[in-house]
Amino acid sequence: MPGTEQQKDWFSKLDEQLTKKEKEVLKDSSLTTGKKSEFNKKILTDLWKTWVRFNKQNIHFTIDPPPNKWLEFTSYPEKFQLSNDFFFENVSNITFKDTAAEVERVGDSLKILYKREENETVSALFEFSEGEKYDRYTGWHRYFTQYVLYESPMKGAKIEELEEVLLSIMTKWYESQLRRNRELIIEEIKGNYKKGETFIE
Repeated sequence: MPGTEQQKDWFSKLDEQLTKKEKEVLKDSSLTTGKKSEFNKKILTDLWKTWVRFNKQNIHFTIDPPPNKWLEFTSYPEKFQLSNDFFFENVSNITFKDTAAEVERVGDSLKILYKREENETVSALFEFSEGEKYDRYTGWHRYFTQYVLYESPMKGAKIEELEEVLLSIMTKWYESQLRRNRELIIEEIKGNYKKGETFIE
């Protein structure tokens, strides 16, 4: 029947197009996943080495995901290798957070976030508390603000560019800690980076 032949031809064409798109998307996804894994390996290694360096001066931070999940130590804390059993491509949120004794510093943190909308993006944010406010219905809340240090579609992201930004931030953060002057890092962030979201906790 001519109608059946026409339908078959149309569907054959459609099937070819769908298969083509399928290959394109899976290839892009595979490339992005591999790149994300390499990004996370590098970022987490950088942050761990920074943690070790800060810790020598009694400057206390935490890293999430916790290092014992993705590092294997031969001599804690300086000799290590990345775990082969950890899926770095599945990490979509990395946090390097100040746990200093001074209350105003608690919660100051660097965050690396991956967002998947139409295309996956990677962002580096600096998040800090702007103080507390009282709400008559729910009580006291801490206000946090985020500043955008780096943002890029994953396909075009360059680890060297992100590391260059982090080099500047970590140097100023370290000085801020040594001088016991939080304003040094806050002024650096506010003066050089775009303000993002504000929220309460």
